[in-house]
Amino acid sequence: MSIFKNTAEKIARIILNNLLRKHSRRVEFHNMKSANHIGILFDTNQKENNSIVSDFYRDLKDQGYKINVAGWYTGTDIPKKPLNTLDFTYFSEVDSNWKGIPHTHEISEFFKQKFDILFVLTQSEELPIQYLVSLSPAAFKVGANANNADYLDFMIELKENGSIKELIQNSISYLSEIKKN
Repeated sequence: MSIFKNTAEKIARIILNNLLRKHSRRVEFHNMKSANHIGILFDTNQKENNSIVSDFYRDLKDQGYKINVAGWYTGTDIPKKPLNTLDFTYFSEVDSNWKGIPHTHEISEFFKQKFDILFVLTQSEELPIQYLVSLSPAAFKVGANANNADYLDFMIELKENGSIKELIQNSISYLSEIKKN
């Protein structure tokens, strides 16, 4: 990482921490019965993730949930959008300003959504991911007990090389069993 990029990221993280101090959000537990609107944030850098999330999307859609999906990628090759999935949007570092804030219209719209549940299916420490996860107005944020755990409301413990598929299965299993009063 260049000195300029390293310094810019440190400044951006300070700005993010300041935003977090001012940010208030009411956490509201949702299980799979009480949720209507679901967001999915995932990392497309592993090829199989796109297919796994596409299947997850279709399963949830078939159950009647309103769903929006955002996929993070590195490099210049935009992942192929799965067929019949208009609710998918993709973004990369190029789509973010120097502070790590994603600034495309599509990702801004995704970010503004007040999802009942936001599934964070990435353990990425990339600044744009942490920005979206930490400042999302989602009522309930679920993900792996890893790099983004500070920003989550419900964490799933994965085995050392746990997959995104395992994270999805465990999340759905717990959120289907836990009752909401």
